[in-house]
Amino acid sequence: MQEELLGYVLGALDATEERDIQQKIEQDSELQNQVQRIRDCLLPLEALETPTGMRPGMARRTCEWVAGVDKDPGLAEPYQIEDTNHIKSFFGDVAGSQATPIVATEKSSTTDVESVILPHAPQFSEDAKFQLLHPSTWSLTDALAGVAMLAIVSSILFPAISYQRYNSRRLSCQNNMQQIGNALLKYSDINDGKFVEIPSQGRLSASGYFAPALMNAGLIEDDRVFSCAGLGQSAPVHIPSIAQIKLATGSQLEHLRRTMSGNYGYSLGYQMEDRYHPLTNRGLTNTVLVADMPSLNQPGRHSINHGSWGQNCLFGDGHIEFIRGSSLGEDAIFVNDYGVVAPGTSEYDSVIAPSHLSPAKW
Repeated sequence: MQEELLGYVLGALDATEERDIQQKIEQDSELQNQVQRIRDCLLPLEALETPTGMRPGMARRTCEWVAGVDKDPGLAEPYQIEDTNHIKSFFGDVAGSQATPIVATEKSSTTDVESVILPHAPQFSEDAKFQLLHPSTWSLTDALAGVAMLAIVSSILFPAISYQRYNSRRLSCQNNMQQIGNALLKYSDINDGKFVEIPSQGRLSASGYFAPALMNAGLIEDDRVFSCAGLGQSAPVHIPSIAQIKLATGSQLEHLRRTMSGNYGYSLGYQMEDRYHPLTNRGLTNTVLVADMPSLNQPGRHSINHGSWGQNCLFGDGHIEFIRGSSLGEDAIFVNDYGVVAPGTSEYDSVIAPSHLSPAKW
C-alpha cells in the first residue's frame, strides 16, 4: 500500500489505479494522513536550487557510506567519513560570521601548549571545534540532492512498475478469457456446433446470457472467471443462475441483465433474411466471440477494463489477442457494418454488445 500511495503522490499510476487509490483515500482518514506525511517529506525539493549547487565529493562520500554500511550496519551512525571539503567549507562559512573568540588548547606529553589552529583564522567555540573534528557525513544540500535523486529514480521506476502491473492484469484477464473460450468450444461440441444462442424474447433475451448458460451447463464453476483483472480491485463478480433471472422483475431484473456476464461482452450473432442466427463453431480466426465489456461512453465504444488502452478479444478458433482501438482492420468490434450496435449483417460481422442488450429489439 505504501508503494501505491507514493505512486499516487508522484503521479506515477495509471488512470484506473489512481481512481481506485483516490476512492480508498477519501474513505480512510489514516490513508489521508499517510499521503500528507509523504507530501511533507517531499517538501525539501522546493529548496533544492541553491546558489552553490551540489557539494563537491558527494558521489564519493555516498559510495563510501553505502559500502561501509553494507559491511557493518553499525557504521550508519554519523561522523564516519572524513570530509576535507566539509572542513574547508565550514571555515569559509564561519570566517564571515561572528564566532566566539577562544584559544584552542592542544595537549602534549609534557605540558599544555596553547596554539592557534589556523593562522589568522577566527577562533571557535567547543561546538564548532567538535564539528571540525567530527564532520557530518551529510549536509542539508546532500540530503536535498539525495531526495532529488530519489524523485528522479521514482519517476523512472514507478512507470515501469505501473506497466508491469498493467501487463500482469492483462495476462490474468486473458487467462480468464481462455477458460471462457474452452467452455464455449465444449458447449458447441454438445450443441450441434452452435455457440450459446441468446433467446429471442423473455427475461433471458440479453447478450450476457452466455455466462449463466455456461455455468448452468457445468462448464464453468467459478464466478471469478468472468472478472477482468484490468479493473483492479473492483466489486466482485456474481453470475446469477438462469432460475434467478426468470424470477426477477423490475429494477432487480434490469440489474441482473446488466451484470449477468461480469466484465465481458458477448457477440449478438447476426441477422440474415429477417431471421436471427447465433454464431456457429467454424473456427473463424477473425470473428470475435467475447471481449472486454464495451462502454457506450467511450469513443468507438471500446472497453474501459484496461484503462481504455484496448481490450482482450476471444476469437472463434479459441485464440486471444489484445486489440488496441475498437476495430480489426476495417471491421469494427462493437458495431456492425452499418455502424449500429445490433446483430451483424453476416456471420463474419460479429458485434460484441454490453450484457443487457437483446438481439430481439432489432
